[in-house]
Amino acid sequence: MGPIKFKTWITAVVVLFVLGVLADYYFLHLLFKEKQQQLNGSVPAAAVIRDSNSNTGAYEEQVKPTPTTGDSAPESAAENKDTFLDSLKTCAPEIAAQAIATPEALIEYLRKSIGVKSEDISVENFHLLLKDGSKRRIHVVDSDNTNSKNKKELRLFSVDAEGYPEPVPLKGTETLDSLLAMGQVEGHEVKSQLLLKDGGTVTLETHNNNVFEFQYTHQNKILSCRLKDCQCP
Repeated sequence: MGPIKFKTWITAVVVLFVLGVLADYYFLHLLFKEKQQQLNGSVPAAAVIRDSNSNTGAYEEQVKPTPTTGDSAPESAAENKDTFLDSLKTCAPEIAAQAIATPEALIEYLRKSIGVKSEDISVENFHLLLKDGSKRRIHVVDSDNTNSKNKKELRLFSVDAEGYPEPVPLKGTETLDSLLAMGQVEGHEVKSQLLLKDGGTVTLETHNNNVFEFQYTHQNKILSCRLKDCQCP
């Protein structure tokens, strides 16, 4: 083997020197700086979890704020948007003039002042807490059996450790009252349709007797709301 040419040797030295500088910059400047920021609190730990965990749902759950007081944490500005009164004035100014300030007050006004011709409850959910600490869900829906008019179908679910419902077989002799007697009702959700005496209609969803979402059709105008975020096109 012949002697290594001086030019080749110089080139090899330069390449090794450049690689050494790059490695030094990465480990001492970038990597060490990131670790130091984590120790100092400038980089949130959740950010590291998000980068190293492909499950974004798990990341979102970890950084989701936990309520500290009351029944729920304050909602974001968008979720707290209140356009109820302005939208009601646009869709039904004569009702807005009755000092109706909330969706609950509107539904009560429609029931008592306008009157309900018919009401159909399509879905009803009950959340139960049993004495042993386990949870159950009771699902009440309209029966698909055309021979059983107005009969409701009962469905029972247990809830696993992750909060997912699992069907529980029923004997067929259960009633809603007997299922409710298993535990304490912690939540109640209802979806219903109201036909008013003046021809108006309301599609309504309530959570624990509070209006969650509704659509009120009145004189060819439609008032749609989720909580107090409303619109009247």
